[in-house]
Amino acid sequence: MPVGQKVAYSPVIGAKAEFLPPLVLAVFTLVTRLLFHGLPYFADGPAHLSAIVAKVYIIQPPGYWLFNRIGGLFSDPVIGISTMNIFFSVAGVVVFYFTALFFAGRRSAFLAALAYSCIFYVWFSGEVHSTYASQALFPVATFCALLHYERDKANWLLWTAAAVFAVGAGLRPSDGVFLLPMVLYYSAVRLTKGKAALFLAFIIFLCLGWIIPTVVAFSHAPGGIRGVLSYTHSIATQKSITSGVNGESMANIARYVLPLLVAFWPVLAAAVLNLTRNWRDWRVQMLALWIVPGSLFFVLSYISDAPYLNFLSAAILLLAVGAPRMMAVTAVWNAIVFLGFSPIPSRRLPVNIWNCYVGHFTSYGVRHQWWPNLSALQGSRVIIPGQPEP
Repeated sequence: MPVGQKVAYSPVIGAKAEFLPPLVLAVFTLVTRLLFHGLPYFADGPAHLSAIVAKVYIIQPPGYWLFNRIGGLFSDPVIGISTMNIFFSVAGVVVFYFTALFFAGRRSAFLAALAYSCIFYVWFSGEVHSTYASQALFPVATFCALLHYERDKANWLLWTAAAVFAVGAGLRPSDGVFLLPMVLYYSAVRLTKGKAALFLAFIIFLCLGWIIPTVVAFSHAPGGIRGVLSYTHSIATQKSITSGVNGESMANIARYVLPLLVAFWPVLAAAVLNLTRNWRDWRVQMLALWIVPGSLFFVLSYISDAPYLNFLSAAILLLAVGAPRMMAVTAVWNAIVFLGFSPIPSRRLPVNIWNCYVGHFTSYGVRHQWWPNLSALQGSRVIIPGQPEP
């Protein structure tokens, strides 16, 4: 090439650089979810399907009315919920990639999004008939819309953020509560008083679209509203570590800490370092507010399964997006855990805690409809593959 001659910009190369990474991520996530898709055995999956068939659209508190009502729009709710969860998984990974671009270059954002797709319990959530997969999309989509509004100042982006938050909160109301401090912080710090009032009022208005039908449905259910309050009270007291240290409260902590460490150990140090170094950045403060409230609830009060952590997983990876090598390790490691785990026959408590709190949420659990119980494993000499535990 002659001296001084510059390579002309190619629109084709520019388009490939912009659209190829999210396309690859979407195809990868779609293919992996379809290849390892499971039956509706997991947790409350059958209860969701029964509620749809009976047209009551609620199960135990907080009801999940919106999730079941959307699933009921399909002629076959089994296919409906599968379609929803696969869509949530694919869209969540793509939206995560575009969110990560606010913090890092394309290569780092791609690796972080790949890790997000491979987090073992996020992957598991896309394979089963439950509400968890929705939280792979809606929290990060809310944050992404707010970042775009901050950059472009287009009002429709703010209203989009409100709508996305309201829908995500409707699909999993508890996770909506966990994300609310982040939304309130943004309203107080980054918006004028008038615009913040309109933004929050719009969220409340949209949330009434699922809150009112949920309340009506529970008022006609056995136990009524009083049953909902009693259930909520039991979660906040009987299973809380604040009411005393016992096996159940310690199990709640293990169910939070163990899956979190297994999934994110390669990038946790980078996330914490970024959090401390850049604490004055309002975006970092929002990520902290995204993580902390739900984490405190899980540790101090109640958590049932690792997929509860879906709602905060994107925030952890966004804090660590500046560590691409360790992000690649995170992706590979989680893929190995999800695809390679099989039960470890043992009567040792640490081994069976691993079996129940990590191994449950893998491809083995999906394929074999494996529903392990810690006390049952402790009393059993042999784990029988392919059969649910008693």
